[in-house]
Amino acid sequence: MAGPGELNLDRRTFLKSAAVAGASGMVLDAEEKKPMEAHGPQPWSLKMVAPIEPAIVCSDLDRMLDFYTGVLGLKKVSDAEATPEMSKEFRAAPDGFRIVRLQTPYGERIKLVQTKMRPVKKQPLTEWTFERHGISYITFVIADMKEMVARLNECKVRLVLDEPLEVRKGFVALFVLDPEENYVEFVEYQDIASYRPDLFKWRQFF
Repeated sequence: MAGPGELNLDRRTFLKSAAVAGASGMVLDAEEKKPMEAHGPQPWSLKMVAPIEPAIVCSDLDRMLDFYTGVLGLKKVSDAEATPEMSKEFRAAPDGFRIVRLQTPYGERIKLVQTKMRPVKKQPLTEWTFERHGISYITFVIADMKEMVARLNECKVRLVLDEPLEVRKGFVALFVLDPEENYVEFVEYQDIASYRPDLFKWRQFF
């Protein structure tokens, strides 16, 4: 992988186009190429009762746990072992697994999972973040990017760029790598209520 200094210009262009497409609150219809409101009415929707919970299958769960709790400050909610019988019936793993649930300050939970199976060859670290297909990264929307970068540097976390990028006015982003080279994104919005009006409906009263 080329050094950060060699990639900054191209990566800035890439990140700007990707973030504008993904974070502007608009999506494009594949056929008509017309913008669609991301928060507009839909014919059907999941009826969720709790925030989404992504999971990461780990090679070294304890090392990953140190990063997500010790560096990022997530709180450990539970640490459980699944029996081989249940795990096999569920088609998760043949010999059981360990699952640790972590919670963010905003209520989302991330699950770290480790099995006794020999891991398959992991995806190589790519030059471009979006070169990896499938579930590629987790995004944390944070309040203070400067504080976050100071913390990451203090803990010697590997940054993909030398410093956060202002993708567009009022929106900065930064990719880092966790201990098993999964991409983690941190973003800060100057006006978070404009990005997530569904979470800030109280604004109409002020």
